[in-house]
Amino acid sequence: MKILITVGIYPPDIGGPASFVPRIAKLLEENECEVTVICLSDEKILDDEPYKIIRILRNQNLIIRWIKTVLNMLSHGRDAEVIFVNGLPMEAYIANLFLRKKLIRKIVGDWAWERGRNKGIINDSFDEFQKNKHNLHLEIAKFSRGWTATKANLVITPSMHLKEVVKKWGVLENNLKVIYNGTKIQPKIVKKENEVLHFVTVGRLAPWKNIDKIIQAMALLNGKGFNFIFNIVGSGPIDQQLKNLVKDLKLEKNIFFLGQKNTHELNKIYLNSDIYIQASGYEGLPHVILEAINFNLSIISTPIGGTNEILLNGKNGWVLNLKEDKAPDEFDLQELIKCVIENKAIDEEKILSAKKYIINNFDEDKNLNKYIQLLKS
Repeated sequence: MKILITVGIYPPDIGGPASFVPRIAKLLEENECEVTVICLSDEKILDDEPYKIIRILRNQNLIIRWIKTVLNMLSHGRDAEVIFVNGLPMEAYIANLFLRKKLIRKIVGDWAWERGRNKGIINDSFDEFQKNKHNLHLEIAKFSRGWTATKANLVITPSMHLKEVVKKWGVLENNLKVIYNGTKIQPKIVKKENEVLHFVTVGRLAPWKNIDKIIQAMALLNGKGFNFIFNIVGSGPIDQQLKNLVKDLKLEKNIFFLGQKNTHELNKIYLNSDIYIQASGYEGLPHVILEAINFNLSIISTPIGGTNEILLNGKNGWVLNLKEDKAPDEFDLQELIKCVIENKAIDEEKILSAKKYIINNFDEDKNLNKYIQLLKS
């Protein structure tokens, strides 16, 4: 069976689709499928994978890039039985007008909302954006993301929350399916005791991640005499802005920007960390929180998107409540961090509960096999 996978980001890029696609592609190859991945890339790389990878340079004229992408999809999709869309949805839709293949799409967020936040056009939360009216540019983007979703034979989301959002875009209930993200279960974790607390957050350095609020909360803790290390893993459009904030707050000895890390490097960071913090304004279903739970970290997070489908209203972690669907407050965040530190017994209960929950519901091998069965059928 031949399968074409399309994706906008792919290693060395970081992000959910960039982590997911290599995993599913390798597993499909192991299950006697012939896989081709078409992705955008910042540079041409000599890939060494069991499946074919077609990299299209990201930094070129947009129209030329778009045409190259569609032509490659037409060329490599001709013999495919299924097109599995993890990104580049409009290009995949146009190509499939000619190919007429079964098209399965995974949706992990709303690129129209991300574009608006990245460009500073809006300050809406994810859920606000779905309801509010915007300028013509964003309304066209919203129409496009919804319209292309309705053209798929099946849409998969990683959370019930996102399923309900996509349903409002016009996708029929019968064409929607939820398959949770997963993580490789680490049955035995041996962690050393840190002399100072180690906090960590992982992800794209984008406005809706609210990492500036975490940094400001750290400044408040520093002012109260707390000794800590805060590692920020990832890169993105507000990288320099966040570094300037750390410098302004004189926290260069406490807060470190580690850039992008591969899985092995990231696992080492988790092993040396105590508390994972997420302050995002939206997450589909955050794989990084599953990873952090896997390594027995305490979890502090906003309950947005699919996150609360992991945290269960605080049973499996510490929930940072938001005021009127806005960005988290740094004063509330530093108080919650203090609460975690001062309530070790309660925190240990949450850690144990979270680990048990992900073993039962978010085992990567089990959840990836759901994709294999679906794609092959």
